[in-house]
Amino acid sequence: MLSALWYFFSVKGVSVNPEGFKPHVALVAILEVLAMLLVACLLGYAIAWWMRGEIIANQAQKIDGLYHENYLLVVSKEDLKKQVELWREKHQHDLSATQQKSLDLTMEKERLQKQVRELESMRMESKEAKSQAQEKLKQAENEIGTLKYRLRQLEFQVREAEETSLKFKNEIAELITRKEKASISDHPFVRPIEPEEKDDLTKIRGIGPFIEKRLNMIGIYTFQHLSELSPEMVDRVGAAIEFFPHRIIKDDWVGQARGFREG
Repeated sequence: MLSALWYFFSVKGVSVNPEGFKPHVALVAILEVLAMLLVACLLGYAIAWWMRGEIIANQAQKIDGLYHENYLLVVSKEDLKKQVELWREKHQHDLSATQQKSLDLTMEKERLQKQVRELESMRMESKEAKSQAQEKLKQAENEIGTLKYRLRQLEFQVREAEETSLKFKNEIAELITRKEKASISDHPFVRPIEPEEKDDLTKIRGIGPFIEKRLNMIGIYTFQHLSELSPEMVDRVGAAIEFFPHRIIKDDWVGQARGFREG
């Protein structure tokens, strides 16, 4: 800047006084200064280009390298983008599979919980049934005990009945023996009879041919014999013929015999 002013005022003699001011001289001076500045710039640019040509070439090479690296980065970016897309699809697929597996596990859990509830209900029912069975078993044991006791009583009664039956069988055998010896008149309800005095005892309700023979064996042949039986003798006759005494009373053999005798 100072050089331009020096050239403008000293070399060209341009005056700033209005009386001595020459416009064409000032214009020429300005053009010359501009031309020198342009030349200086071009010269400086050429010198700088010459001096920094190798640096610029290196920078250009670096720029080419950077462009190549940028291209590689773009390609790598595309590859990464594809890989990310593949990974995203795989992840989405894995996520869907995981969600489906989670849903299946949830359903399996609910099914197992339902089975557990059913098993628990069955266990409670089984426990209740077991309790009822134990109660029934206890009742059955009590009934068995009662039946055993009743059985012992019946066995005792049977033994007594057998002893009584044996006793009356012996008495019957003795009566038959006495009858054969024509000495049965000492029996409390038997007396010697003639064959024509024998009645048809089967006319009495409850007496059949078999019972009639049993009655004949102990000396009862007629309606009169039956009509004269006392309650004690009824029991003895029932035991002797192995018949139920209450049946003799229920069918009223004594009453029927009296009716036939009187009729």
